[in-house]
Amino acid sequence: MPAARLPWRLPDEPALAGIAADAVSVGDLTVRAVSLVGPGHRCAEPAVPRQDAYRLGRDTAKRHLIVALADGMSDSRQSHLGANVAVTALVGRVRADLDRGEPLRAPDVFLDAARQMAGSAVRHGVTEHDVRAAALVAVVPVSPGPGGRRTARLMALADVGGWLRLPGGWRRLIGEEKAGLDAGRLTEFLPFHPDQVTSVTVELAPRAVLALATDGLGDVLAGDPLARWFAGRWSAPPHIAEFLGDVGFESPGRLDDRTAVVVWCAS
Repeated sequence: MPAARLPWRLPDEPALAGIAADAVSVGDLTVRAVSLVGPGHRCAEPAVPRQDAYRLGRDTAKRHLIVALADGMSDSRQSHLGANVAVTALVGRVRADLDRGEPLRAPDVFLDAARQMAGSAVRHGVTEHDVRAAALVAVVPVSPGPGGRRTARLMALADVGGWLRLPGGWRRLIGEEKAGLDAGRLTEFLPFHPDQVTSVTVELAPRAVLALATDGLGDVLAGDPLARWFAGRWSAPPHIAEFLGDVGFESPGRLDDRTAVVVWCAS
């Protein structure tokens, strides 16, 4: 039976909403964002809170869009807590550095998030192992430079990824590629490995489409036959209700939470 027809179960303890969404315009950028609890977490008993999270922000001067995503690890019992603390900390630290005019140092940004995750674990009476998460933060100039191009900065740990839309698919910009028999097992994550963060700068041409996604959707963009479908669907910004439906796609065996933040650059 399609997951859309199965009942949604409530977690045993009160939790954040199973769906979060935003549709915003920031300068010359158009943004759609959705985080959705996956069928494997919402349809079984006991249900599990949404373990993905995202945050959107800007620096005080409103020159940069800041986006953070985190994917709580399923074998970590309070990973939803860790993911939400991580995205809030990442956006906050990047915003503070931009406001101070300081260079963005990826290990420092992720170390700050790791410390806040560890502190939150203590306050909630759990351990650092209970709040583990993969994470990504992106910084995109609100206005283009000469020739309509802009330089974005992406920093990521583990398999939360960044993708650039191509005519018939997507090109991975950052994020761990999965391979082998144990492809889903992460060996680096927050709050334990902030020094293993990777960082890239990306030139975004006019009309570029940048997709940031947790692996619930990123695994599809990596080469699933649906990747071409998403490239067509997201050639232009859809209505947020349509975008929510897209992120909630039906596909056998794809039961994880899905989070996508897609940024369309003006022509």
